[in-house]
Amino acid sequence: MTDIPHKNNFDLLRLWLAFSVCFAHLGEVSGVSAFLPLANYFYSGIAVDCFFVVSGFLIFRSFDRSSSTLSYLNKRVRRIYPAYLTVVLAAAILLPLLFSDSATDILFSKEWFRYLFSNLSFLNFLQPELSGIFHNNPLQVINAPLWTIKVEVMFYLSVPLIFLLFRNRKQWLVLGSLYIASIIYSFCFLAMHESSNLDIYLKLEKQLPGQLSFFLSGGALYFYYALFRKYWKVTVSSAAVLLIISSQYALVAQLFYPISLAIIVIFTALIFPYLGNWGRFGDMSYGVYIYHFPLIQIFTTLSLFKTQPWLGFLALLAAIISTAFLSYRYIERPFLKRSSHYRQAAETVDLP
Repeated sequence: MTDIPHKNNFDLLRLWLAFSVCFAHLGEVSGVSAFLPLANYFYSGIAVDCFFVVSGFLIFRSFDRSSSTLSYLNKRVRRIYPAYLTVVLAAAILLPLLFSDSATDILFSKEWFRYLFSNLSFLNFLQPELSGIFHNNPLQVINAPLWTIKVEVMFYLSVPLIFLLFRNRKQWLVLGSLYIASIIYSFCFLAMHESSNLDIYLKLEKQLPGQLSFFLSGGALYFYYALFRKYWKVTVSSAAVLLIISSQYALVAQLFYPISLAIIVIFTALIFPYLGNWGRFGDMSYGVYIYHFPLIQIFTTLSLFKTQPWLGFLALLAAIISTAFLSYRYIERPFLKRSSHYRQAAETVDLP
């Protein structure tokens, strides 16, 4: 069991990553020219990769500290599903009622049930839209970021199997073999996309095997944290060099980008001194992440960015933060166990 200092710093890092995804999406989703330059500074793809790294580090830790697999799975369901269920149901019921001229034609239709079933079962790609909802917006997808929650859930389910493999084999061999398998999967589908130019291969590359390398890299740094801490100068320097080389050479990026990114991300979270008990405010990052996309769509539909885009931007931030806070306080927190990091953090008072 690895003792990780400054775990609260991860709360702040994940909140920043969630807002990075939000800002990266703002221009594309709203179509407002004033917001388009934000995509030059915030990259949703990199932020999601960082999320997977942090998840690997913390979820491996969670399983390692759980009394049983059932206890571990129980914690994961309690943390993920209440807010996820809320955002899907709210979209399915409230959006037709508030933003459609023919709500009766949408509610309880075949398409509506398909949307509900596919999204509640994490198969968002089967029905990401509803007819008549956001039809005048640049994009009609209701909540595009939810695809990553499906991948995250698959990560959660893979962890007990990975730990099972640890019993009979060395940890580094299991992690290394799975990492290479993930890289090969991703490489094959990217090559097929390049040769055929079919988007289906890019979508398949983004599924579990292709993203597992980031999750495993975070998990590996949890297991070998002592070595990472001892040789951090060499490790971080090497990772930085590999990331620079990766920007020029695709093969190097394919092989070393996940682990190099993981080293930089975990180093960033752990190198800073204790930045305060951010966990006492709850995990706002999850709410920011799953609610921001439909909120941007709603603001776009209501033309709230049209005349004063940056004033609308501030109103959007207030709406996202308020929604995330209320979701955590009244939907997510009641399902957390007393042993949860966030419940304990809320009861901890920082000493001056």
